[in-house]
Order: sequence, then structure tokens, then C-alpha cells
Amino acid sequence: MAKVYPQTALSPSTSSSSSSSSLGSETETFTIWMKSLIYHTNGCTIFDSNGDIVYRVDNYDRKCSSEVFLMDLRGKVLFTIRKKKFSILGGWEGYRWMESERSKKPSFGVKKLYRSGSRKRNQSAVCEINVGFERFSLVKMDGKLAFRIININGEVVAEVMN
Repeated sequence: MAKVYPQTALSPSTSSSSSSSSLGSETETFTIWMKSLIYHTNGCTIFDSNGDIVYRVDNYDRKCSSEVFLMDLRGKVLFTIRKKKFSILGGWEGYRWMESERSKKPSFGVKKLYRSGSRKRNQSAVCEINVGFERFSLVKMDGKLAFRIININGEVVAEVMN
């Protein structure tokens, strides 16, 4: 099972006020179990550091489905993640789930990066994640089955380790 270690964001504020506590000061560790909780489906289950189920990912279809669902503990769909159609390089787009209608605008996107002679910017990046106007990269750590998620400034946002 892989574990995800989000990095804490240190508050740049140096105020001595007791009300200025950093909201992101606690680190949470998530464990990804590459098994579905539903019999005969393909997916994974995400646990928090207390061992409680936080999220589930399932496709309810076949192994190579073009659509998966990110759900909370109770099975309520939060996002639909779909494979991009008509894209040469491939990729996935995440759509916020709304009961009444299908969201037409993606909330986030993920695309695989291919190494080429022209791409010198970030040779170790495996894929790029876009959330609104923010961009992140999934970077493979040398010699390990581990990854880091970094922001555009190169700061580590989270780590994934086996």
C-alpha cells in the first residue's frame, strides 16, 4: 500500500496574536489500498491515519474504463474523472459531481508528460496536474518507488511513498 504525506504549509505571518494559528499546520497521512470495496469492480480505497475510510475510487465497469468515480465514505460521488477524448497525448479531466446535471467544465485535469529533446524544464516530471489556475507536477524520486507533488515554484506539496 502506498502512503501519501501532505507537506505542511508554514504561515509567513510572524504575528504574536493567539488567533493567528496556522490552519495547515497538521500533517495528515493517507494510505491508498489498491483494492475496491465493491465485489467485482476495479478501484482503490483511501484511508486516513486513524484507519478510517476517507475516499473510494471505482469504475463499476471493466478494467480499462474511460470513467471512474471519486466518492466519499458513504459512496456519494464527489467527482467524475473521465479520460480525455480526441487527445493525442491522453489525459484525464475531473468534473465536480452534481445530482441535477453533468458538469460541463472540468474542475481539474491531469496529463502525462512525454520526454522529448525540447522539454528541458522538468525532466523528472511524470505528469502535470491543473486545478483552476494552479499547476502541479508529479515528480518521480530517483531510485525509489516514490513520487512528490510540487507546485509551480518547486515547493513540495505532498509525497507518495510505498
